[in-house]
Amino acid sequence: MSMLLPSGSPRMRTVILETLPPPAKLYGRALKGIFKRAGVATELPPLRLVRPSVALDPEQIGRYARVCGFIPEHGVPVTFPHVMAFPLHLMLLTDPAFPWPAIGLVHVSNSVHLRRTLYAGQALRIEVESGPLVAHDKGQAFTLHTRIYRGGEAVWDADSVYLKRGVASRGGASLAATVTTPPVLHREARWQLPAQLGRDYAKASGDFNPIHLHALSAKAFGFPRAIAHGMWTLGRTLAALQPSKQLGAAHVHGDFKSPIFLPAETTLWTAASSATAHDFEVRDLAGERQHLRGRFEWELP
Repeated sequence: MSMLLPSGSPRMRTVILETLPPPAKLYGRALKGIFKRAGVATELPPLRLVRPSVALDPEQIGRYARVCGFIPEHGVPVTFPHVMAFPLHLMLLTDPAFPWPAIGLVHVSNSVHLRRTLYAGQALRIEVESGPLVAHDKGQAFTLHTRIYRGGEAVWDADSVYLKRGVASRGGASLAATVTTPPVLHREARWQLPAQLGRDYAKASGDFNPIHLHALSAKAFGFPRAIAHGMWTLGRTLAALQPSKQLGAAHVHGDFKSPIFLPAETTLWTAASSATAHDFEVRDLAGERQHLRGRFEWELP
C-alpha cells in the first residue's frame, strides 16, 4: 500500500510504502525496462520513496555478515543499511519516468556515513530520492541519496553514484575524485572468490542483477563471466579493516574502478594514516589492476 504526501520541495513527489512489491515483480520491471529507449536527460524524476518502519532483522544481518566476512563483534555491518535501502533504489530506477534501463547501469562509487551505532531489532525509517546529474567522460552519471532515521534522528546516510554509458552528458558538476591513492600501500590479504559468490551475495542482499549470478546470464549483457557485486567488495574490505568492536560512527568512500570476473583471486592493499583511518585498494592477484579504491575512517563508541 502506498500514498502520496506533500514534500518539503514543491517539485519532489514523496511516496510512502508500507510494504514492498515481491522481488520477482521488481526484477520483472527491471527486465521489461531493457527495451526502454535510452535518451538524454536534463534531470531525474523528482521522486522520494519512503519506508516508515523497517526492522533491522538479525537473521538477514547474519546472512549478510557471513558472506562479507564480518564477525559478530562488529554488530550491524556499516554497509548493511544499503541492503535495506536497495529495493527502494530498484523501484526508483524502474519507475516509468526514469530515463534509462536499470539493468546496464554501472555503480561508480558509494559514500557512507554511519552517525550512530545501530542494533539488531531497531526500527528505522528509510528514505531514497533522486539526486543531481553528474558529468562523466563515459556518459551520464547521477546520484541516489539514501537517508535513514531512528526515532527522528539521522543515523545513516549514503550517496550512490551510477553511470549510464554511451549517452550524452547534459549538465551536472564533474565527478570529483574524493579519494586519492596514498604514496605507499602494503599488501595485506589475498582472497579467493568462488564462482557462486554472486549468487551467495544475492541471497543475502536481495540484489539479483543477472550480471552477477551466472556466466550465461552475464554474457547476455555483454560480460564474459559473472562479476562480483561492487558492494560485496566494499563490504569485504571493511570487514577486514574494522577492529573487532562495534563502531560509534564511520565514514566510508569507495570508487569502483573495474569489474572482478568470477571466479577470481584478488588482493587487499592498505595504508594506515592513523589508528582509525585506512586508505585501501582491492587489486588483481598481480597487484597491478585496481578493482576498488577508497578510504575508511571510524570512531569507537
